[in-house]
Amino acid sequence: MHPTSPSFRCKQQCFALLVIASLFGSTADAGMFTSTYTLNTPYTASSPNVSHVVVNFSTALTSGDIGQGDLTDWSISLLGGGALIYTDNVIVGAVVQSNGGVARGLADVLFQFNVNTFASGDFDNMLSGISLSAATGPAYNIYSYPNSPFGPPYSSLGLWSNGVESTRQLPGYSSVVTVPAPGAFAVVALVMTMTRRRRN
Repeated sequence: MHPTSPSFRCKQQCFALLVIASLFGSTADAGMFTSTYTLNTPYTASSPNVSHVVVNFSTALTSGDIGQGDLTDWSISLLGGGALIYTDNVIVGAVVQSNGGVARGLADVLFQFNVNTFASGDFDNMLSGISLSAATGPAYNIYSYPNSPFGPPYSSLGLWSNGVESTRQLPGYSSVVTVPAPGAFAVVALVMTMTRRRRN
């Protein structure tokens, strides 16, 4: 099956969404959400290559715009080749965590999302990505600026690792889907819908 064919892309999306469902299991929390970004092209500076970026987040707010200061938890995962490649637990229990041993605070990260419209905004897990050159292990700077007035190296979605500029790629994304968590039922329903659309 050719990697650019519609059926191949559908299987990739279904795989990513089912992984999300398995991660959430049966836990119920109306303030939890999952956004799945399907990259335009794979991120090739990793093995396996990254095909999807999954953003999990929770908030006590039930309407309007939310920012990084409104999050209870926030993680970003990289998926590809049928595997979970990397996860950055940016915020845990409303506290910003270090990334690869590099300290972060609220001023070092960015998150925007509208609960009313489910419109994804900009996010960045390390505004000064070059600081990850001091990380003690793999540490990715993952960012999305679909609404940003900034020019390069900003992108609808970009990744680079450990502050090494040669690893920076700007694949962007062909689609983003946000669902309330737990995703076990919502995600499976979405997968079924996507599958039926491909068959019709």
